[in-house]
Amino acid sequence: MIGYTLGQPTMNIRTMQLVNQDDESAFLKGPFNLKEEDAYEKWRSDKLLSAPRDVMELIVPITGLSTATDYEVTKILALYRRANMAIYTCRDKFIDPEALRGFGALFGLKHVDHHLCASEHGVARLSSTGEGPERLYAPYSNRSLSWHTDGYYNAPNKHVRTVILHCAAPAAAPPDTGGENALLGPELAYIHLRDESRDFITALMHPDCLTIPANQISDDDIRPARSGPVFSINPVNGRLHMRFTARKRHVIWRDDATTRAAVDCLLEMLNDPAGPALRYRLGPGEGLISNNVLHNRTAFDDDPTAPRLLYRARFNDEIGN
Repeated sequence: MIGYTLGQPTMNIRTMQLVNQDDESAFLKGPFNLKEEDAYEKWRSDKLLSAPRDVMELIVPITGLSTATDYEVTKILALYRRANMAIYTCRDKFIDPEALRGFGALFGLKHVDHHLCASEHGVARLSSTGEGPERLYAPYSNRSLSWHTDGYYNAPNKHVRTVILHCAAPAAAPPDTGGENALLGPELAYIHLRDESRDFITALMHPDCLTIPANQISDDDIRPARSGPVFSINPVNGRLHMRFTARKRHVIWRDDATTRAAVDCLLEMLNDPAGPALRYRLGPGEGLISNNVLHNRTAFDDDPTAPRLLYRARFNDEIGN
């Protein structure tokens, strides 16, 4: 059971969310309309039939971030459409962090998500050895990370829709599972919840469902409070988007029984060892490109002489927009 905190979002945030809901209404005529069971059953069947059962189905060898061929890009796109993600393995393991931007451009990604801990080019360096503001945040440590999507605290018009996570150096110290990610596409989470109760979907699409309080350091506001749904529809292409965190502190869930039950149902699925989540530990020259799927990370022990290092670029575009 996670902790739930009462609270009310600010009026301007709520207004933004309601506007977004109006934009999405055109896409609620198909599988995401709770009254259109035939459309949902067909969509559900297609998604479950195509969902990878083994993480190795996600692997695409490529020449390198700066030298990927049209064939390799096409293979990644096919997996992206099938599973919302692909894991690429570079034969050329040289990494220029800014190459992530160029790699993203091969998939039409132009609008990088600039945030506090990213470089001027929008690329973040994920390491436990940082000295800047990133040292205050769990992704820049060797601690485990609970289930989440990236940027769940972003403004509604700045959703993180695509993430590229590239490994320059894994955790060198045992155990070998240190720094492993579990991965799950949002569509499988949606299907699980809707099959349990359509009321769960209604609750998790409410504009006041999930509020992240303001981020403050001393007396400075780094970011205001942000509210929004867990599930929403991309108004550009009608695809499902998910915004979620399993953290127990600094999170405000809408205070009603259905929302609490829906979140508990989702967490039970995510934490089930026999569930549909796939697990993988990125090695040197490997990376994950995804539509910001649900993911977590196991804790790891670092070797001070060869610390774990990953680079991450987040985009406000979605592949295929």
